[in-house]
Amino acid sequence: MTALSSTPTIHSFGHLAGRIAQASAPRDRGPDRRVRAGCIDEAEPAAQPWDRNRFSSSAERISTTESLVAVTKELEAEHRAAFPRGALKELQDDQQRLRAEAAELAALPADQRPIGRPAAIRIELERIAAALEQHSLGITRADVRVYEAIFDFLCFAGSGQWFPSWAAIAVAANCCEKTVGRALKRFKHHGLIAWKSRSTMKSRRCDPAAKQRVQTSHAYFLDLKKRMAERVYQRFVQLRDRRLKRFGLAKPPAAPRHAIAAPPNRDVADQRRAVASLGAALSGPDGHLG
Repeated sequence: MTALSSTPTIHSFGHLAGRIAQASAPRDRGPDRRVRAGCIDEAEPAAQPWDRNRFSSSAERISTTESLVAVTKELEAEHRAAFPRGALKELQDDQQRLRAEAAELAALPADQRPIGRPAAIRIELERIAAALEQHSLGITRADVRVYEAIFDFLCFAGSGQWFPSWAAIAVAANCCEKTVGRALKRFKHHGLIAWKSRSTMKSRRCDPAAKQRVQTSHAYFLDLKKRMAERVYQRFVQLRDRRLKRFGLAKPPAAPRHAIAAPPNRDVADQRRAVASLGAALSGPDGHLG
């Protein structure tokens, strides 16, 4: 039987050092210093944006949520087509190769550097960085599962309350909490969902009489027209209207409005007759003005 060594490896030391550096990095804190900046007390009206989640009927709710999930799936398909298997690895390899070449050129004397090559490398590195950023914000299959699961916690019974924890969403989507956090970041970028960060006062375990402010779950809401890209929003409206039509809730198209001729103005007609008679009086027998 092979015994597992308990001696820390270089990889484990590196991982531990990274965790320590991440924990010691300054975080964006609010005035309380125990919660992140921008957190609102959950009792405040601004932390309860439930009015944006209410629907007039079950048909409207179903049409809206199903259309949003369908749009998310289309965004995932677009991302998969833009970045096929192996595209990310190719971008990262090209980035590493170009950085190494740029470092070699920087070490050479100025008169020995190929003319225009450093600028071309810089432009290509900027393009790769933009592509990597686009890839990081693309919707994935795991994100679609998270998006479908998060709607299970939306209260449709008139209140519109929507504040599940990351742990609850992770259980419903069968993933980890980090996957939920990454998915929410992408949802916010695409305008698929918005939220308010909340906090509350809670008793300490060691001293129940002492209170401390702690973060609670986000308050989620839909603000599609304001936050979605125009192309994505129009696609959502198209899908939602199709579903509403199946429920018989589509609004009939407005009847075309025909232009109605304005009634003749009596004063204008009298003025025209007066001008005509004046012109006839001024004209001579030969048809010219006298």
